[in-house]
Amino acid sequence: MTDRLFESIKKQRLAWSWAVIVGLFLILLGHAPVFPVIGGCALAIAISTLRSASTGQAGTVRLRGGR
Repeated sequence: MTDRLFESIKKQRLAWSWAVIVGLFLILLGHAPVFPVIGGCALAIAISTLRSASTGQAGTVRLRGGR
């Protein structure tokens, strides 16, 4: 389980970095409230990691069934 979580964390590095960049932009330039922005960034990071970890094996494509 931990190997799978670490693998999904490695795959989400770009999403994490963009969450931090957007958060800093909102706080420093947009003068947004600090705690809601940090909470939103943390929530986005957690959701992307858990979503990545919950999908099947890495590299498999899930197709919807036909009629």
